Amino acid sequence: MTGGYLGRILRVNLSRRKISKEPLDLALAQILFGGSGYGAWMLHREVPASTDPLGPENTLIILTGPFTGTLIPGGTRAAAVAKSPLTRVFGEANTAGFFPSELKFAGYDGIVVTGRALSPVYICIVDDEVNISGAQHLWGLDTYTTLEALKKEVNEERVKVACIGPAGERLAKLASIINDDGRAFGRTGLGAVMGSKNLKAIAVRGTGKVPIFDEKSFMECLREYRASVLKAPRTQNFRRDGTAGGLEVFEHTGNLPIKNWKRGTFEGAVKITGATMTKTILKHPYACYGCPVACGRFIEVKTGPYAGLTGPGPEYETLAMLGSLCFNDNLEAVAKANDLCNRYGLDTISTGGAIAFAMECYENGIITREDTGGIDLTWGSGEAVVAMTELMGRGIDLGAVLADGVREAAVRLGRGAERYAIHVKGLEVPAHEPRRYKSMGLEYATANRGACHMQGLANCIERGLLMPEYGLTIQLDGFTIEGKPEVTILYQNLCSALDALGLCKFPVFGVTSFEIVAKAYTSITGWEIDKWGIVENGECIYNLKRAYNVRCGVTRGDDILPERFTRELLPDGATKGQVCELEPMLKKYYRLRGWDPKTGKPKKTKLKGLSLTQG
Repeated sequence: MTGGYLGRILRVNLSRRKISKEPLDLALAQILFGGSGYGAWMLHREVPASTDPLGPENTLIILTGPFTGTLIPGGTRAAAVAKSPLTRVFGEANTAGFFPSELKFAGYDGIVVTGRALSPVYICIVDDEVNISGAQHLWGLDTYTTLEALKKEVNEERVKVACIGPAGERLAKLASIINDDGRAFGRTGLGAVMGSKNLKAIAVRGTGKVPIFDEKSFMECLREYRASVLKAPRTQNFRRDGTAGGLEVFEHTGNLPIKNWKRGTFEGAVKITGATMTKTILKHPYACYGCPVACGRFIEVKTGPYAGLTGPGPEYETLAMLGSLCFNDNLEAVAKANDLCNRYGLDTISTGGAIAFAMECYENGIITREDTGGIDLTWGSGEAVVAMTELMGRGIDLGAVLADGVREAAVRLGRGAERYAIHVKGLEVPAHEPRRYKSMGLEYATANRGACHMQGLANCIERGLLMPEYGLTIQLDGFTIEGKPEVTILYQNLCSALDALGLCKFPVFGVTSFEIVAKAYTSITGWEIDKWGIVENGECIYNLKRAYNVRCGVTRGDDILPERFTRELLPDGATKGQVCELEPMLKKYYRLRGWDPKTGKPKKTKLKGLSLTQG
């Protein structure tokens, strides 16, 4: 018997309205774990490089991992995988909350959706009973209203729902899939893929449980894992002030993105940091399924123009991108824009990047008030951030242009707007300064889904979060490029493994150890692994995703950064005078990865013999 997996995947063909169940390949799962690892394999097999991301031939894959639903802290996650309409390469978005575990409890390791329904539908899963139902009455509703409507329609208060809002319905390329309590499959525009299939929602309720191979050993690991998480200072910080607890520190150290990456200081940082949110608008923290960290923020705004706003509050990336990146220090305005993103179904990171891009275009006369519908898009205007988020969610005028991402918006606007479009491979850059922590620059340039901080957290070692089990016992200087290719590769491999295992990174890096992760995995599945086996499998997964991108036409020439990071100097702050020297890091990175220096293609030996047959 193998634990951690249910051994089957639900497949729904919307064109034929056909529902089937297929076995999970357990031999493959031993190499790729699950989540986006197994999802990348399915994408290789089912979605050719020539596929239109918004056509019925694209496949939407949502997969859990062996840790999902097990009560291991952070074992709450699932990955959505498809060809991205935003980047047109490998698309991946990860979420936590309760929906992933509920899918496991219903008896499935994942769900694969193909084809396109003739009219809006939703999929309802209650254990073995699976139905495709009409959703015309839900089309146009925001995500929170959709959730409440499906609770009544399914007649199950505990149903968990992943759905799109109006942004996904109209195929905005920044659209996300929202689940449960404002958690999101956020990046790379997979909400648009769901909308292109006329699929409004997936509702799931399960009454089963995740099988465990060795219950006694698992309980010992669970106690050890939880104890290490609970005693870690980072856990206490996350619980008290959320993921944004360090925002003000990031401003002091030069890591905070400011004014579309043009400035190095921001006096307003203290007004939008997690500690200020705790003192002002926080109602209570909340946790994902079975997690003791409770880094989520449930907020309530009692005064001012946004009084009455209540619900899931912004996390660090959102506060930075809709706050400091736009030079905006209005916490309540950021909270309101975050709420709009959740309701319309927009990626908050990319939304903030798009609005900051528009503000710089406005500053330079490329965009005028006539283009904005009267909105004064000056730096620091919280009202403008909220108003433009509304237009993006509704797809009105300039909002519709920005909701397709900065790369496409810059082309449409012309007149030199490309200079202000800060992205990698079409994905807006998240809220960590690559001139301050230069491993982040290398990570952004080489991450498989475009600019991404969560696919390689090597800035942990630059910030002093040591990892002695892998020989990282000394903090690396973030301003140098020495040793950065080596640590970037290690962290990319580890992050790939965690995304495939269904594990959150917060209760791991700087909190617990991969030795404990390996022990827990063995107790859950019955398959022996150690910390180096996790690295090895993660490397295979990372290269598998890269191989798909190569098939889509990605080469070494696409592994670049915006010139803002490689040529432009910040005028002030801790990162003053710095650039990110990408090229020498990239040269060594390619050699260490074993990628062809011209094509960027991984060697077959890096793929553990996996046969990739799709064109």
